[in-house]
Amino acid sequence: MDENIPRKLATILKELNVDTIRLQDLDLRGISDKELINTANELRRTILTRDSDFTTPSLLSLARNGVIYISYQPSRGEISRLAKRIASIAKQLEPKSGLLVVIEHEHIEVYD
Repeated sequence: MDENIPRKLATILKELNVDTIRLQDLDLRGISDKELINTANELRRTILTRDSDFTTPSLLSLARNGVIYISYQPSRGEISRLAKRIASIAKQLEPKSGLLVVIEHEHIEVYD
């Protein structure tokens, strides 16, 4: 999980049985996008981020387990709903290279 993801979202995802790791938990705050991708690949993780750079073909193609991109800044009141949406996605989709899930305020787009 990229460092731009709210701690509360990570907490709720764990409560919903979504296996998550925050960069801060690995003491990797401030690493580059490519370093984040390398770490995610080593740990066989999908990247959850609010950084649109990960939606570009040059970075997306490097992420072996795909990217879930949150395209908006959720308010505190929206965090729980967002977590439920992400948990649902995590249960339905198989992580793979080139997978891009874009979560917008009112809908979700899946590209694979």
